[in-house]
Amino acid sequence: MPQPTTRRNQSPLWPAQLDHIQRNSDRPDALVAFYRDAAGMAAREVGPLLWLLEGPQRRILIGRGEKGEQPLNVFRVQSPPQLAALRSWLQGRGIALLPSPTPLFSEGFAVRDPDGRLAAFGLPNPAFAAPVAADTAALRLPARLQHVVVATTDLPRLTGFYEKELGFVASDHVYDGAPGEGPVTATFLRSDPEHHSFAAFRAPEVRPDHHCYETSCWNDIRDWADHLATLPVKLWWGPGRHGPGNNLFFMVEDPDGHKVEWSAELEVMSRDMAPRAWKHEERTLNYWGQSWMRS
Repeated sequence: MPQPTTRRNQSPLWPAQLDHIQRNSDRPDALVAFYRDAAGMAAREVGPLLWLLEGPQRRILIGRGEKGEQPLNVFRVQSPPQLAALRSWLQGRGIALLPSPTPLFSEGFAVRDPDGRLAAFGLPNPAFAAPVAADTAALRLPARLQHVVVATTDLPRLTGFYEKELGFVASDHVYDGAPGEGPVTATFLRSDPEHHSFAAFRAPEVRPDHHCYETSCWNDIRDWADHLATLPVKLWWGPGRHGPGNNLFFMVEDPDGHKVEWSAELEVMSRDMAPRAWKHEERTLNYWGQSWMRS
């Protein structure tokens, strides 16, 4: 009997969610203190010069390394069969699989993207599954780690790898000319119905761009901004509303200058929705006002 054609040739990646990232620094103690206090996470050492920062639905690793490094993005799949299917899919495409580099997953593997960054896929290690006690005001504020964004000198090559080889789905492309015309300056990719779990901007260098915590509503955006004001941590950009994703947002900078975003109302899209086209202009990146124009 013929197999259905709607899903036969699609990667088993869907659905997957961003579980954690790793940030490195030549002064990791400053990053640990920032994410503990500003992002409402408890800190503990989980390896030599490696710290876990975790709160409800959010966690990141912080290690010692070069200032501003963000060498690892880790995506959580739903089950061992999905992980096995993804492994088989990637091996069938000739993609080299590397050992999982994160202690937070008990099963999994990694691949190296065209910019040299590791993308890991797997299942959480039960040893790190205990809930974090919400004993501070910031720990009680909702903020789910939701997406990570990078900058690249070769946008078509990088996003083509994530879309065509790994199985992410393009949500939006931003163009240097009119929508659909000229070089692409940004691409937003999803691995579940939320608008993007990974995105990339064209830039003159390969570097991290930002990572984001999704809240539940506009009032959460207010509460997080009020919390940051007590530290004090200034808002770097926003509040505003993005075009691609249609989400409310603001951003701050951590001690190494890495951008950290809080978001609400991120758009939801089905797997089969075609990508949209936008013009690279200020209004696309912020309906409400000034924008961070990467290129």
